[in-house]
Amino acid sequence: MPAVKTPFPSRVSAPDSGGRGTDHKIPTGGGGDGDWKPHRGRRGPRERLMRYRMGLGVMMVSSLMLFASVASAFFIRKDSFVFDQLTQGYINDWHPVAIPSLLWWNTLMLVLSSIALEFARRQYFREDVVMDEWLGLARPTIRRALPWEAISLVLASGFVIGQLVAWRELYQQGIFFGSSASSHFYFLLTALHGVHLLGGMVVLLWAILGTLVGRSIESRQITVDVTAWYWHAITLVWFGVFALLKYCQ
Repeated sequence: MPAVKTPFPSRVSAPDSGGRGTDHKIPTGGGGDGDWKPHRGRRGPRERLMRYRMGLGVMMVSSLMLFASVASAFFIRKDSFVFDQLTQGYINDWHPVAIPSLLWWNTLMLVLSSIALEFARRQYFREDVVMDEWLGLARPTIRRALPWEAISLVLASGFVIGQLVAWRELYQQGIFFGSSASSHFYFLLTALHGVHLLGGMVVLLWAILGTLVGRSIESRQITVDVTAWYWHAITLVWFGVFALLKYCQ
């Protein structure tokens, strides 16, 4: 009896792919049943998202190591003794810096900024929002996510301005970068954190502009997702910096 050939199964579209095949499955936040895989040699949207998250993780580990190194130097210098020419002996010349009370308000603005950006991130992974934009029916992210992104950027700008005002208060008290060992670490830590936050603000501004000019939903998802997680990490780092400057001097 001649062998009967079994016809090759036709290609079946993945759920929420709009009937365009498995290559176009829309990510909904990195989850899913795990059965869908892209063709060999291609990276699907979910794989791109995970790759960027891994890159962010590596970068944040490096940043945390930097802050940890400065914090370690802070404690070592705080307990060190230097030779004084006048007394001809070793003394501890550490003079604590009175932290401006404005830093409490700055901390609140940073926390609210992180919360607002998280709201924006969640909107980018709602099923109805993703499907409407992917099918070209509407652009709901302008209405649902863009206001939260703008609020986050404004609050972050307020935090940076508040840090500069706090520096000015110290200047008026005669406390500068080179005034003492403690002031050296105060300005170094706050400036280092501010530079990291400014980098996140640039990326967030890019995400806002991408929404306005109509970049693809996948690209905006990745940008906002990575920026939001970076923002949360920077907020946690600030808690450590603030506690160090407030309670460990």
